[in-house]
Amino acid sequence: MRDRVYQLGKDYRDTGSAKDPDDEFLGWINLDGRGMRNMGGIRPLGFHHLKVPVHAAIILVTHERSRGSASNPWEDLVDLPHGRIVYWGDAKNGARSVDEFIGNRAMRSAQDQVLDDNRALIPPILHFSKPSIGGVRFNGVCVLDRLELTWFEDGGRPVRNYRAHLTVLDEADVPVDWLHSRMTASSLDQLSGQGPETWRRYQAGYVDRLRIWAASIRDPAHQLPEDGSRDSAVLEQLTSMDPTEFEAATVAMFRELDEVQHNITRTRPTADGGFDFFGQFTFPPPLRYTIDFLGEAKKFGRGHAVSPRYVSRLVARLARGQYGLFVTTSYFTRQAQEEVIADGYPTTLIAGADIVRMMRELRIARGSEISKTWLKAVESEMLERTGGRG
Repeated sequence: MRDRVYQLGKDYRDTGSAKDPDDEFLGWINLDGRGMRNMGGIRPLGFHHLKVPVHAAIILVTHERSRGSASNPWEDLVDLPHGRIVYWGDAKNGARSVDEFIGNRAMRSAQDQVLDDNRALIPPILHFSKPSIGGVRFNGVCVLDRLELTWFEDGGRPVRNYRAHLTVLDEADVPVDWLHSRMTASSLDQLSGQGPETWRRYQAGYVDRLRIWAASIRDPAHQLPEDGSRDSAVLEQLTSMDPTEFEAATVAMFRELDEVQHNITRTRPTADGGFDFFGQFTFPPPLRYTIDFLGEAKKFGRGHAVSPRYVSRLVARLARGQYGLFVTTSYFTRQAQEEVIADGYPTTLIAGADIVRMMRELRIARGSEISKTWLKAVESEMLERTGGRG
């Protein structure tokens, strides 16, 4: 039992039976026939002896429906490079209440402890993705940042549901024996000072977020969604727009960002189909630091790369202290990326896959489509700006 460890990024067998000696999911986690049921979504692990209003741990599973996509029908976001996961609750179309589901109630009880900063009782959350039948992939041990009550669409109907925001801890190995010790604890003292180092530090008030440093230079496959995937369908909606529509949609997307205070303004469309926008990002108190930025975008097909000459044009326009944002529905050549890195240009390159990822995080895109309601709002703003002329 003691050699059973979940390692970050590693795949494990999931036969669906806790009695199967080869099962490394239910078979490992369950103890004395008790623990995790073979179900989708949120799987709480109860205490065997303690009578407390929370669970010993919570297991989350994201089913990947298409290769190369981190989304499922509820649009979970698994962003390991930045150590964060956004996970939808279990509510579905036809449910009477958001708390009708055991998993949702487990997450809400965990949120109560987060709000009270009662770290001794906050349960660890282990996240797994299911890239294929018969296997799961371990994505790390997480802590709950916040739980929001919001809406999502299921079967064409709006459904009230929870959406959990998680921080992935910087921990490579999670012993299964630690989960068992929590499940069988007979006192609250046994829940503190145990487990992986980053979990012990979390209980002491520190959060060590996972950071995965990806290669600075990305090849086209990492800048574009897989052809034929749902992410690719979203990107195709953008590339099918005319330049003015794409300009309005991209600026509207940036306006949705709420991490920092900001303003953003479009300039007039250019004849070659590109566009410019400018504005400011202001960090909230106590920083209160403002960054001016200029932006340019190119609506290219996925086979038309952005070469250095396009990026250089934006960089040449930056004044001292300004930042550049270059957005494309396609991808950047290796040389274009190398010049930005080698010369230290204060510029971010946003490729097609990045746009789709932002739209999903902002809930502008769901499934294979961009929200029709959001697109109508963008169109109305565009018509208002042009005085009603299309």
